[in-house]
Amino acid sequence: MKRLFILIFIVYGCTVSSSLKKSRVISLYHLIEIGKYEDAKVVADEMVEGETSLKWSNAWYARGYLCQTAYSKGMSKNDPKLYELYPDQLYVAWESYEKARTLDGGRRMERHLAPKYVLLANDFQRLGVKNFEKENYIASLRAFEHALKIELLPFLSLNPDTLLAYNTALAAYESKNWKKAIKYFGRLHNYRHSENATHLLFNANLFSGDTAKAEKVLFEGIGFYNDHEKLVFLLTGLLYNDSRPDEAIKVIDKAIAEDPDNFRYFYNKGLIFQKTGRYSDAIDTYIKSLKFDQDNLRVYANIATCFYNIGVAYEESTLKLTRNDEVKKERVKSKKAFRSALSWLDSAIAKQPQREEVISKLSQLYMAMGKTDKTKLLLMDNE
Repeated sequence: MKRLFILIFIVYGCTVSSSLKKSRVISLYHLIEIGKYEDAKVVADEMVEGETSLKWSNAWYARGYLCQTAYSKGMSKNDPKLYELYPDQLYVAWESYEKARTLDGGRRMERHLAPKYVLLANDFQRLGVKNFEKENYIASLRAFEHALKIELLPFLSLNPDTLLAYNTALAAYESKNWKKAIKYFGRLHNYRHSENATHLLFNANLFSGDTAKAEKVLFEGIGFYNDHEKLVFLLTGLLYNDSRPDEAIKVIDKAIAEDPDNFRYFYNKGLIFQKTGRYSDAIDTYIKSLKFDQDNLRVYANIATCFYNIGVAYEESTLKLTRNDEVKKERVKSKKAFRSALSWLDSAIAKQPQREEVISKLSQLYMAMGKTDKTKLLLMDNE
């Protein structure tokens, strides 16, 4: 009889505990359903802080449900008392659901959690957008990252949301968290998401001080996308600034071979030649570019500048010569170069330039060549 009494007591004790657990959780759900969220919060907090009830997966699930429901209702009614029931309320919901999953060893609760997680991910995305628009990029990144965490939960079997991934990467970039920007834009780059994602990954690597990785990203991106003009110019600029102009020229030559009618490739190739003092090569390249854009005044001004610099170089070379006949030959060459410069300037003026920067450059060249009368006419015509 004694053993039987003990067994009955134990079974009875478990029944009482189970009934108490069920009763308290049901009462919490009832408070949520009738909109008494503050009262529900008291009950939920007592359960997750209780020595026994804090081990109940249902208690944590109910707390998460309270946070999510009150948040949703508060946002729809624009009522801060509801969506600020807890500090960082969506994050409390996330942590509560995750605790419930951890305590539910059999994973039976995942079926109930699945729709809640999907709605929670949507709320995190909206919170991320809201903070991004307010330029609170750190908070935006935090929200987007939580939405990503939910998306990656294996039991949800969600398709990757590239917009969410891009927004997360962009929030990391704007918050200057280069490590995370590289992480998220790196994934997009590997998926060949877009030229812009590769561009921002390049920038993030530069800002983090990894020039070699930045260069590698551009080379990869040029191979990924058919429309890669922007990446070509970024790469040639990087190579030129790294004192590797010949490598920059090779990159542009390859781009020209793929797109031989692209004016901008020829123009930028001419600029590299001009900046490195290869004026004759620059002139030849600029003239080729005019085939595609005959009225580009910058090209005319740049060609004139190249001829002017050639003339100056000949003039400077005479300072090292001692024989008069050699000096005369160099002077003939310099005058020819100056005449060519004037010819290209006159061609530019004939096209009636309207851009202030071009007018300024042309007038400076006229002044340098002693053609003050033409400078005055140019400025008068464009007043």
